[in-house]
Amino acid sequence: MRAAGTVPPAGPDRLFLGEVGSAADHRLHIAFAARTPGPAPDSGELRRLVAESAARAPVLTYRPARGGWEPDPAFDPACHVVEYRVAPGRDVGTAVVDAVRDNRLLPEHPLWSLMVVHGYAPDEHVLCYRAHHAFQDGVGVARIATRAVLLGRTVPAPDPNVAVRAPAMARMRLLATAARLAAPSARLRPPPGGAGRARTFFLRLDRAAFREIAAATGASVPQVGLAVLAGALRAWNPARWQKAGRRGTTVCFPLNLNGRLRDGGLGNGATIMPVALPCAEPVARERLRGVMEQTSFERMAVYRRDRYPVNAPAAVFRLLRWLVPKVFPGRMTVSAIGVSLPLDGCFAVPPAYDTGGAAVSMLYSDTAVVVSCVLSAALAHGDRLPGLVEEALEELRREVTR
Repeated sequence: MRAAGTVPPAGPDRLFLGEVGSAADHRLHIAFAARTPGPAPDSGELRRLVAESAARAPVLTYRPARGGWEPDPAFDPACHVVEYRVAPGRDVGTAVVDAVRDNRLLPEHPLWSLMVVHGYAPDEHVLCYRAHHAFQDGVGVARIATRAVLLGRTVPAPDPNVAVRAPAMARMRLLATAARLAAPSARLRPPPGGAGRARTFFLRLDRAAFREIAAATGASVPQVGLAVLAGALRAWNPARWQKAGRRGTTVCFPLNLNGRLRDGGLGNGATIMPVALPCAEPVARERLRGVMEQTSFERMAVYRRDRYPVNAPAAVFRLLRWLVPKVFPGRMTVSAIGVSLPLDGCFAVPPAYDTGGAAVSMLYSDTAVVVSCVLSAALAHGDRLPGLVEEALEELRREVTR
């Protein structure tokens, strides 16, 4: 029996929190960072910002509870403030990743914090909103960070009366999706030679190129991004895609269900749609065509309608904890999130869970597309990928606009 006011969990909430990770596991944390001019705020200013943000977005006061999520009756802004000072000249992106890694979340409190990262430059600091993946998905993190924290807007409170019920056939459809993700597909493989190490990069792309491509082809920003990623992976290791029968690599492409399931930015309202990146296709225009066919509005509508998150017994999630790294080694997750503010100086930090592949986030607004990527330590030559992404975008732009 849930207590009054408790919001029930969706299936992925249990997956990320109860059985697969813990509040202290930084690999299951997602962050939205904004580079901000001027000196860093002191702890008092940060506590005031946290208190004001929680008043605007009640979701920030919800903590894990038996049967779901409940408002914390003793919510304390001081428990959600982190100051992280780094040495002058440090790379900003690396400093933020280190801040996420080095600062744990406490399970007895709402699973998020507002971090200020500073010291790398005298006239700038970073405000970073970080949350556990069970508490929020990528859309929820971006929504709260931009609207409640950065823009000072109000976000409605989570509705405890929204039941997360899957259609009768949802389990079978989700099993079909899992089978497709587990089917034989080229895993991510770097060029031969060189040592692997975990790597994170952030890349800001000009939205003008995306507009030109969209105007010429009718593609959306996420579709262009997937096609560009396919081109970059092809150039990263072209020999990988020349073998007979190897057409591409299947990635997990989350589709947001918030608005159908729940509002207020709490929990994981997403389902997964498999997309085969056509890395073996030598023509950039055809790579985009292949992506567009798989991610049509009609196909995405079917997945949003039929593949609801499914609640299941704890034993199922324990099985998934053991099975996922074995079934999906070398896989890539690619998410695309639109935000309501200019992206100058903003970037996402995707979760760093390691299955031998990569996690990619594409934030996009009217001004820019920012690509964030966490590569597994099993993959070498990750330093080449940012440049290859830029080249693949320009290659596609040339092909479709000439």
